[in-house]
Amino acid sequence: MKPSDIDDVRAMYEATADSYAQMMDEEIRLPVYVDVLERLRRRIEGAPGPLVDTACGSGHMLQMYHDRFDADRPLLGVDLSPRMVQIASERLGPAGRVEVGDMCVLSQVESGTAAALMNFFAVQHLDPNGVRAALNEWRRVLRPGGRLLIAAWEGSGAIDYGEEADLVALRYTGSELEAWAGEAGFEVERCRVEPVEEFPMDAVYLEGAKQ
Repeated sequence: MKPSDIDDVRAMYEATADSYAQMMDEEIRLPVYVDVLERLRRRIEGAPGPLVDTACGSGHMLQMYHDRFDADRPLLGVDLSPRMVQIASERLGPAGRVEVGDMCVLSQVESGTAAALMNFFAVQHLDPNGVRAALNEWRRVLRPGGRLLIAAWEGSGAIDYGEEADLVALRYTGSELEAWAGEAGFEVERCRVEPVEEFPMDAVYLEGAKQ
């Protein structure tokens, strides 16, 4: 089974960008996001370089990190959808830079410069080889010891979007993500599955460091 083509994924997020941003106004308050971002802040404290969000969507994660944890850290957001990028840019203002781009090809980031990189709920749009390629690219941009934070839909098989979208996207187990991260040169420090209230799927959160 192959995920939907990148152009179809972009079109879906373009069409839903505004409603997604409204949903995230509430979603961002979930304790799990506070928990993982606070832990990330502690782990990169004193390390130079930007925090890169490789599928930044409406920019809520970057905004929370800036407002709540570290107002001095340079921020870079990347997203496929121009509308998402516009929304995130307006949200962050001068606090960060947001660009249209592909999470698997971060040509705008020099090798070995980022303090941390995060990707929330976007690897479902990649097949296993795509996930491996993304992890290798993410390792490239991170400085030695740089931190990785991934959130993904946990499980196996396709995600059922119901009537919301006609896309094929894939779930991955925590064990799969942990193994692929290790192959790419990351030391996985934490990999935990968390239930999502009123949702038919669990989420897996993986935290690691570039070896």
